Amino acid sequence: MGAHDGYAADRFKIPALKDFISDTLYIEIPQDTSINPVYSLIQVQDSRDLDQNIIGIRQTKKWRYIPVDQYLALDQPLADIFESQFSRDSIDLSGTLHLSKLILWTDNSTFQRKGLCLSAYTSFHDTLDQPVSDWIWELRVKREKKEADTLYLGRVIQEFAKEQSNVLAETDFNVGFYPHLFRRQLMTWSEFIFFGDGYAINAHFTLDFPPDQESGWMRGSPGLFYRRSDTHESIAIGGMDQHRYRRLSPSWITQLSGTYRFGFNNFERGQFDHLEYYNLFYLNLSAQASVEYRPVYHKGVFGGFGLYAGYNILPDVIPQTEIGFLVRVGLLLP
Repeated sequence: MGAHDGYAADRFKIPALKDFISDTLYIEIPQDTSINPVYSLIQVQDSRDLDQNIIGIRQTKKWRYIPVDQYLALDQPLADIFESQFSRDSIDLSGTLHLSKLILWTDNSTFQRKGLCLSAYTSFHDTLDQPVSDWIWELRVKREKKEADTLYLGRVIQEFAKEQSNVLAETDFNVGFYPHLFRRQLMTWSEFIFFGDGYAINAHFTLDFPPDQESGWMRGSPGLFYRRSDTHESIAIGGMDQHRYRRLSPSWITQLSGTYRFGFNNFERGQFDHLEYYNLFYLNLSAQASVEYRPVYHKGVFGGFGLYAGYNILPDVIPQTEIGFLVRVGLLLP
């Protein structure tokens, strides 16, 4: 009787708590077994907070219903993947590459570049441990149709290692190191737009990784828009402003933006003989171009100026097109 009870206890044993709250996705990285990472002249030091085989943690559902943390685990240390790539490419440099940060996240802010993004920070030191260069990475790899997560994430990591190897081989070094802690930076700004019949305010708030080493980049941000004229006022919440940036110099950038807005209108009494019910809604398409003072690795207040052009689909009792002059003032906190 006792043996039978012991068998039943083993058979129906409650799983450990960690099996309920976590899961693991194992990622295989195909490598040429003839290449030994120890032959790399560049040693890689992985100083991330996670274990050297873990590249991220995401949420998934276990047994379809229970939300759990899923560990993204490589079949080998991340440092070995980089050193094998350096050996394969015969990088003629000696020193240490520091892998400080690697974050895998989903970027849904831009329509053209939606999907997985790898953001990372690496730096290279020579054999005397003197800093040579650093890199801020923002890497996107197109996913093949019906490609499994294990294969796709493996390709993303391989592409990261290849890109790092390329910049080392080309000695594509940056003069100044990023002076802040690498993380998402808080940025808030407002555009004050002036028209012949009134004004508008467009306010934004974002958390994004720094793009300072890029010559061009894209971002998306929701905006809170308020428009005041002699005859009406409008407010719109939502939409996703699309911003395309280009660096002109170490101190100046250009910005091209476009968006759609949906909101509501309020009209001044006595200004209109008759209003249809649909004129209570505000529907607008707009674009703007500006020049902005935002130095590389900037912290604090920034600003710019430019032109705004809008087309009002609704309400149709006001001018459909409007041109304005904008002034931008913002605050960036790394």
